[in-house]
Amino acid sequence: ESENKSDGIVVSSVKVQRIEMANRISERMEHLRTTGGKSLSVVIMIGDPDIKTTFELVRIAIDIGVDVIELGIPIDKPFLDSDVMRKSMSRALEFSRDHQLYLKTLGKLREGFQDMPFEVMIYHDTVMDIGMDNFCKSLVDTGMDAVLVADGFLKGNEFICTLDEKLLNRGVVPIRFVSHPFNPQQIDDLQKNAHGFIVVQTKADHQGQREALLDENRQVLDEIRGAAIRLPLVLAYGINTSMDVRKCISLGADGV
Repeated sequence: ESENKSDGIVVSSVKVQRIEMANRISERMEHLRTTGGKSLSVVIMIGDPDIKTTFELVRIAIDIGVDVIELGIPIDKPFLDSDVMRKSMSRALEFSRDHQLYLKTLGKLREGFQDMPFEVMIYHDTVMDIGMDNFCKSLVDTGMDAVLVADGFLKGNEFICTLDEKLLNRGVVPIRFVSHPFNPQQIDDLQKNAHGFIVVQTKADHQGQREALLDENRQVLDEIRGAAIRLPLVLAYGINTSMDVRKCISLGADGV
């Protein structure tokens, strides 16, 4: 076991042995690959502004053909997210700060929408507040397909490997996140441990803004693919319009 550190990012070089299990996200992505389609994911913040609305938004997303629904669990300081996401989390927290309510809602959503690929988005501190074992058990028990710990790539080798060990063999995929600026040392971990798809953060301009999708995003996608990584690469952050989506696809993304 070893780890590399670069720019605050800890990159695992450990390969977790996995028993292949059915997973809705992996199956959906494989279907899109074989049919030449591109994936569309949306984020729905649980509890914004209430649970009833959450269910209505999920139903709408399914009806319009969304491929993956990311179910957000709110936190006070989502430092990696946009103003839109921060405001959404703030409204959700005004509704409830009860972690157990959010976990129970995951189960109810699965009961209501049994075929939909669901990915949970959460921050490290919330996982720790819930407890790693309890959180992982809840993901398995509620039938979630994947989890993205937004700041997990900053939290160290032990955290990332623990998620892999507790979830991969139980049908839940921990999604790998490639941040901007891209750290090439992540390639080894992506080759060994990425499953489902890989989220790639769009590049910011020299002022740190993402008001336009830069052509340079293609370079990151090409570098990852050049390492013989065949998983779908999904661009995220700063994608707000249909034109943004078209630009992402033209740059070579497998989805948004």
